[in-house]
Amino acid sequence: MNFKTVVSLFLVLFVSFVYCDGAELLFHKKIVEGPVVGKELPIQFIIYNVGSEPAYDISFIDNDFSNAEFEFVSGSSEGKWETLAPNSQVQTNLTVIPKKSGIYSLTSTVLNYRKTQTSSEFTVSSAASYSGMYVESQADYEKRTSLLIKEWITFFVLCAGSIALPYSISSYYKKNYENGIKKQN
Repeated sequence: MNFKTVVSLFLVLFVSFVYCDGAELLFHKKIVEGPVVGKELPIQFIIYNVGSEPAYDISFIDNDFSNAEFEFVSGSSEGKWETLAPNSQVQTNLTVIPKKSGIYSLTSTVLNYRKTQTSSEFTVSSAASYSGMYVESQADYEKRTSLLIKEWITFFVLCAGSIALPYSISSYYKKNYENGIKKQN
């Protein structure tokens, strides 16, 4: 995170703690690992109540991970809770497997909740999220994270050669010469 983001987040949290009446929810969609085709991709949906009162009838639905491009493994892309106490959080997890590589646009997941139990009006908030996600192919992932054995072997052979040649010349000189004059056998 850059400095402006940290300061902005701090100011939002400070203002919400100082000036909020009732429930105030912060919603975050977090992609835990880098997406790779064929590997599980865990996603967390975290809701924080930073208000002074509980929130009621909390719900969200995320439509970013369609069945055509992602295989669902576990969890749910939607969540629903009756209440969320002040200064607490809830989270739900979703695990999918990307089927193909490419760039996928991600939308902000919308959260609906009521600030008071008697209120008929729902407050709408959106998740702090990413604008896009690059799903890496398996071959690119392997190339980026492999141990590069061939390259390391080549490196050590070249290092050994650059050390062995001067050492062998020095050993030959010490064995066959004394004070710059060839030894008599």
